[in-house]
Amino acid sequence: MRLTLPIFISACILTSNLQAQSTIAPPANTSVLFNINFDLGIPMNEFKTYNDEVAAGGGFSLFFQPSNKIPVLVGFDMAFMGNGHKTQHETLTADIVAGTTVIETLYFPMRVETYNMITTGDVHLRVQSPTNFFKPYLDGMVGFNHFGTNTSVYDESEEYYLSEEDNPLITSSQQNSSWSLNYGGALGMLVQLNENIFLDVRCAYTFGGEAEYYVEDDIENWEIEFNTVPTSQDDVSDEDIDISAIKKQSHTDMIMGTIGLTFKF
Repeated sequence: MRLTLPIFISACILTSNLQAQSTIAPPANTSVLFNINFDLGIPMNEFKTYNDEVAAGGGFSLFFQPSNKIPVLVGFDMAFMGNGHKTQHETLTADIVAGTTVIETLYFPMRVETYNMITTGDVHLRVQSPTNFFKPYLDGMVGFNHFGTNTSVYDESEEYYLSEEDNPLITSSQQNSSWSLNYGGALGMLVQLNENIFLDVRCAYTFGGEAEYYVEDDIENWEIEFNTVPTSQDDVSDEDIDISAIKKQSHTDMIMGTIGLTFKF
């Protein structure tokens, strides 16, 4: 009896330990990395000849590591960068006439905003060091560049003659939309901040194909001309936006600098 009690207690402890170990989830065999970042696009070579402005913006990326035992990841990223912006104010007038007498003059104050945007998207194959705390990596990448220019006209009158009160946009027009392929590589470093959050610093060089685009100096001299004197919202359309600038065309090589936060799942 004296021996039976200690044996029984030992068996209970051993059984509880085995049950506890069986309920602990095994470590994940795969990883997903999601990143949000700040981006700078620096023109290079022929692109720099026509455009000496650095584009700035933000983006995100998503990477998947099929096996934590193999330091290879696949993923993609997107970046949205502004490359020039202008706001100008215009006031149009319309006379209400009875015979030869002007009864009233209507004023249509407007705000005109023009943006140059560069959008990039790339698919990546990454080789990443399996080290702790500091994880350098090397990316091979291929994707696209998109160069867009858009002008929007907003109603700033108190009466909202040409728009709705909850939506002051009168019309918008796209002056340019040009696509090109790109390819290149990147060097980067993940710095561990805690178990699942990393500081991500990366520098990429991409060779971009030919594209058409406007530069910031072009939109600084944007001229907005209206073909009719508007009296209602339907009287203003994108055909009234007359652009005098000439598009540039070149290859679009860039250095892309990125800093952001990466979350591991």
